[in-house]
Amino acid sequence: MYSCHMSINFEVLDLRALMAVLDLRSFSLAAVRLNMSQPALSRRIQRLEDRLGGPLLERTTRHVAPSALGQQVLPLLRHALNEMENALDGIEDLGGTDRGWVVVACLQTAVPYFMPPALTAFRALHPRVRVRILDMTAQEALQSVAQGEADFAITVANTAQDTDLHAQPLLEDPFVLACDAGHELARRDQLLWRELVDYPVIVAARTSVHRPLIQEALARSGLRLSWSYEVLHMSSAFHLIRAGLGVSVLPRIAMTSAGQADLRAIPLLEPVIHRPLSIVHRRSRPLSPAASCLAALVRRQRDQDGEGN
Repeated sequence: MYSCHMSINFEVLDLRALMAVLDLRSFSLAAVRLNMSQPALSRRIQRLEDRLGGPLLERTTRHVAPSALGQQVLPLLRHALNEMENALDGIEDLGGTDRGWVVVACLQTAVPYFMPPALTAFRALHPRVRVRILDMTAQEALQSVAQGEADFAITVANTAQDTDLHAQPLLEDPFVLACDAGHELARRDQLLWRELVDYPVIVAARTSVHRPLIQEALARSGLRLSWSYEVLHMSSAFHLIRAGLGVSVLPRIAMTSAGQADLRAIPLLEPVIHRPLSIVHRRSRPLSPAASCLAALVRRQRDQDGEGN
């Protein structure tokens, strides 16, 4: 484990540069996000590496990832950046202004359903508070809360290994069959899982939280889902469906987002399988008033649509 016995002075912009590169896995995209040149971005990261005594990133022509040293210090640096930005926001708040940041980590498939209506209402209540949305995988979202990067997360929660994380149930989101409106199954009002055996199925990658949820539930019913195509991102599944290559199994709220009107969402039965979404935050760090407000508006979006547990 990395430990530091010397006094090291970090600059907020240096830490932001490193986190942007790691989040985007790209120097060029990070430079655009931070509105700086790539050489300036590289100099800031080099300055951090010089102070910490080694490379923080491994770089190839196609990939950027944390080095061994980077993996050790990354949680500490994320925490340091978060504390610095919170301190700056706190100084602004001393003037009695409604300012600062709220950071939300959210499953990519939940962003279109929860965030637009919640943010519209939030902006009317807190017009000067900025919101940073981290669209992530389920595990990444939990880690971002645990490491202090996000105020709260909307995710599939497995908090058993971290007693500091508190998960408040939000929504039982059922999986549905997604198919093109012209597909022969589009006329059905409901389907049984075992009926999918006759069709090419597009599934989420093994790294997705959805895959084990579905496989384990089907196994309990003595079923197994065979598949023809595997994709990492939901947007890729939509493209394959529209190309007539197959059907997919997706969370229902993912099908309610704008731009999916040409696709059909058909309930899947025997068994009905849900992904349990929760709002997760740290017990040891109470939410700020602004973050609490945004979390409440997320819950209100669920209640207004009648999607409660």
